[in-house]
Amino acid sequence: MTGRDVERVQLLWTGGWDSSFRLMQLLLVEGRAVQPIHVLDTGRPSTLFELRAMEAMRAGLLARLPDPALLAPTRFVLASDHLPGPRDAEIGDRLLRETSMGTQYLWLSGPAAALGWSGVELCIERYESGLSDWQRRVFDEPGRLNGSPESELFRFWSFPVMHLTKEEMREIARSHGFLDLLVLRWSCFRPLDGRPCGRCRPCRLTHDEEVRFANPVLVAARDLARKTRKGLREPAAALALLRRR
Repeated sequence: MTGRDVERVQLLWTGGWDSSFRLMQLLLVEGRAVQPIHVLDTGRPSTLFELRAMEAMRAGLLARLPDPALLAPTRFVLASDHLPGPRDAEIGDRLLRETSMGTQYLWLSGPAAALGWSGVELCIERYESGLSDWQRRVFDEPGRLNGSPESELFRFWSFPVMHLTKEEMREIARSHGFLDLLVLRWSCFRPLDGRPCGRCRPCRLTHDEEVRFANPVLVAARDLARKTRKGLREPAAALALLRRR
């Protein structure tokens, strides 16, 4: 990193609610310079929508900053260029089998380890119900790693918004006048016809009245068709395996 980079907050920006809130908080409330980092997973159906949302939010932010240089060009990293190491893969696979942890925390470890990241801000909100099952294996309190073997997977990050719920972020954004930019974020995992699906977890957590979801009948039909295809593939694969024996 250059000296200029060291002065900047290194922020993993996904284009979703939590990281976009933190980006705007750093720039518009704290007046700090930021280096956004986006790890591209080209296999995600939502990637293009995330990039479009980031472009729209960036344009809005640049118009409001006293010095546009506070917001550095986003640094893009291709996830497939840096696969998780054996130890991280072992920890991640165990957490994925035994908890509800999202797969992103495993594949993000690949670029983080390869590029030597430390203290990069990764944004995870606080749940009203408290720490989730995987978080209890990793944190002793929100934002503080507990030193367990599982917590090694998260050694690259800091967690600046883990004390805030999404609703609290909304109120902060409203009080500081950037809620109109924050609602431009993209969070849906499985969009349909260019709109959020309304069924994935990020969509279920969305309370924005202005969000227009895809037709729920079409979404249900798509998901049913996907499950049906998967159900048909699994017996065929088992039969093919038996025939090879």
